[in-house]
Amino acid sequence: MNNYAHDASGMLFIHSAPTALRSHIEWSATAAVSMSSPMQWDRQPVEPGSWCCEVAWQGSQQQAAGLVSTLAGWGRLRFELTVDAGAEGCDGLGHRWSVTPSLGVFSATTSAAGDVLVDENRLRLAMLQARREGTDLQADLADLLGEPWDVELEAYRARDPELDVSWLSSQVG
Repeated sequence: MNNYAHDASGMLFIHSAPTALRSHIEWSATAAVSMSSPMQWDRQPVEPGSWCCEVAWQGSQQQAAGLVSTLAGWGRLRFELTVDAGAEGCDGLGHRWSVTPSLGVFSATTSAAGDVLVDENRLRLAMLQARREGTDLQADLADLLGEPWDVELEAYRARDPELDVSWLSSQVG
């Protein structure tokens, strides 16, 4: 692991990974951050033949972002990495990255309670585009909140192939 101060901590959730990438994930994660324990893999019932795990990490926010970039670059993983609120220099805010092969990377600042926080300028831009260009404001706001990632990942988080999360998108607005 790099010799940066451990000014951040959080969780790494690998929601689905093919068998062939498990050791590469472990190598990349241990090279980037300190892990609280070795990665313990379980079968992911939502996607037969894939694996999932979760592990606490410590390191710097830059190391966490680098790990997300590395893992996302493989294009075959579903995962999330969180930075706990209260890390040094974060003004009591956290961060979450959610990644899927079909949607790519979602990145958001989070509150101490884990809520996604959307910057005022991003909200104003979404409203402006809806007015000027006729974009769908509700869809734009859903994207800003990471709703498409939440919908895709929820069954993987729960490890339940029968989970219906259509209510997530139908209840917004």
